[in-house]
Amino acid sequence: MNNRSRVSVIVQRLASDIIDKSKRDQLLKDVRNWLSPSDPSQSHNIARKAHHIGTSTWFIEGHTFAEWKNTGSLLWIHGKPGSGKSVLCSMIIQEITRMRETGLASMAYFYFDRKNTEKQDACGLISSLLVQLSEQSEFYSDILSRLYSTHAAGSRQAGNDALLECLKNMLSVPGQGPIYIILDGLDESPKGPSTPSPRESVLEIIELLTKLDHSHLHICVSSCLEADIRSVLRPLTSQTVCLHEENGQIDDINNYINFFINSDVNTRQWKDDDKEFVIKKVSEEADGMFRWAFCRLDQLRRCLPRGIRGTLDEFPETMEYGYERILLDIDEKKWEAAHLLFRCIAVATRPLRVSELADFLALDYKLNELPVLEAGWRPKDPEYAVLATCSSFISIEDANESPPVVHFSHFSVKKYLTSNNLDRADRRVSRYSFSIEDAHTTVAHGCLSTLLHVDEKVNRSSITNFPLAAYAAQYLVTHTSFLNVQRCVRDSLKRLLDPHKPHFAIWVWIYDVDEYSGQSMTSETPSQPRAGPLYYASQFRLNEIVIWLSSTYPSSINGLGGYYGTPLIAACAKGHADIATNLLYRGGSHRTEGPDGRTALYSASENGHLNTVESLLERHADPNTLFMGQYSPLGQALRNGHLEVARSLIQHKAQVNQWNSLGETVLHQASNGGYDLESIRFLLRCGANTGCKDRQGRTALDIARESGQEEIVQLLLGHDANTMH
Repeated sequence: MNNRSRVSVIVQRLASDIIDKSKRDQLLKDVRNWLSPSDPSQSHNIARKAHHIGTSTWFIEGHTFAEWKNTGSLLWIHGKPGSGKSVLCSMIIQEITRMRETGLASMAYFYFDRKNTEKQDACGLISSLLVQLSEQSEFYSDILSRLYSTHAAGSRQAGNDALLECLKNMLSVPGQGPIYIILDGLDESPKGPSTPSPRESVLEIIELLTKLDHSHLHICVSSCLEADIRSVLRPLTSQTVCLHEENGQIDDINNYINFFINSDVNTRQWKDDDKEFVIKKVSEEADGMFRWAFCRLDQLRRCLPRGIRGTLDEFPETMEYGYERILLDIDEKKWEAAHLLFRCIAVATRPLRVSELADFLALDYKLNELPVLEAGWRPKDPEYAVLATCSSFISIEDANESPPVVHFSHFSVKKYLTSNNLDRADRRVSRYSFSIEDAHTTVAHGCLSTLLHVDEKVNRSSITNFPLAAYAAQYLVTHTSFLNVQRCVRDSLKRLLDPHKPHFAIWVWIYDVDEYSGQSMTSETPSQPRAGPLYYASQFRLNEIVIWLSSTYPSSINGLGGYYGTPLIAACAKGHADIATNLLYRGGSHRTEGPDGRTALYSASENGHLNTVESLLERHADPNTLFMGQYSPLGQALRNGHLEVARSLIQHKAQVNQWNSLGETVLHQASNGGYDLESIRFLLRCGANTGCKDRQGRTALDIARESGQEEIVQLLLGHDANTMH
């Protein structure tokens, strides 16, 4: 081969490598869009911002951390609220990041956040870990890509079991280096009300991963010392750190107090003996809690020298009393604004932007009336207006060039404001108390007021005059769905969904939640939505509005339009059995197909909504109607692991061995992959015929062999052997 030929071969190989990398990058991008994981970096940046120079060095350079890094184990860091757990986790992440950047390790991390629903449950956790790991290794990327492929290239959502199995496969790749998984704030994953709760599901995952007993897997979890977390983690962990009892952490707090007193523009002017006295007193009372020290110092920095010692003497001895003092210090003319902001921040579905929160301040709330938007009340400087209410309880985060968002400076603030103890306090303090239902009602009223204030002349340019409109359009239903909130705002909801008024079209134009991805202002001005108000009310479980609309406008009950097609199919897809029952009672047809061919029963079965499925079956919905002539409700229920739904379908005469237009049974489809083994076992127990052949003459066993499903092959062989005996 001459030189020119060699060069040509090299160029072709390089070109091929570039194309392969481009395809891999695009596939990874598609998978990321499919899973839509939350970004943990924002929480990480917040924790890093709270880091004081030298903090956590005692741990990073200590024996416990070194042992955890070098042995496959679970490290559990627990402590009081405000003790600095997130800051320590951020330091651990920074340290492991250095190892990862040099190719010595893989890492994924996650910050649970009770203010963000995407950062609370098992699905959000596993999705984030999968995407992070897949970006660090071609092996991991290939494993995740296979999951994507088995779910029809992302056209079907993966269940938690499938996601977890994919993560286990990544962690089990032989011969790989150390993998570090850091999970912060587990106690911010909610305990209820579902069964299992989000936190229970996350604890099960941690227990499962720990019991894999991989020597290269290192897991770190931080949390408050709550009973349910302790009962699961304590038997599993080989290293435990009680943060607020560590001498190193206490030293860090003392160093922070020293630094603050000697560098703050106000306190550094104090006399030396005053500084020494404050440093000693605050250090003694902090009790291992950074948050406590911060609240103390924030109060003291505003004192004149003559008031320092007196203020310290008056300070309470616990965090609760410290918060009470902060509330008492709020300007009397600002207490209503502070109370309003506290309620909004407490239940916001996502962190509210400064401009959005400031718009709540421009609403005139009156008892039992929809608040009125007073444009003249909008503050000239929204950030100043928000912080001026109570800066000790509220922080503004400006990260990644995004609009600044507002959050409580610590989650214990919300816990304090909604506690029973606050109700029993002095009236000047107890007036700041609120229930979560009250808070959701407040936000729902604000959202509705904004949406009803926008008129039909609105366009993309003028909508910017309503900073709260985007949040209101996207998250209104989240707030109205809480307990009895819908009943409190019923009249306003009727105005919003009245088909004879412009508000409904404007709402859907601002943010059409009908699509999975959500559509925002796809046209210059609002236009008539594809589906009517009853369709949206059914999808969002607006019970009383559904009753009102279906009674007032009965012709809309079977109206076609929207992603799902009819109000009934939308309700079934979302699992709203009560809505579905109501629509069926009033004439909703379970035989109507949506635009893609799905029936109400198929949608409910596919999504595992047992009560809805049973409601449809009781009204004689046909369990053997095939979607696109190929897929049965039974098959889709089993594909997604909904065994109780499948059992109900069979009890109502669903055919286990039904042929589709391709000559396949559900067992043929299951043998090609995408079904878990328990679903296939269920099929076999219910009488699935392993001898059935498709149009190509293949049995389920033949298909399993062709597609490389070795576990399914063994399962089918074992079943046939048992049957023969």
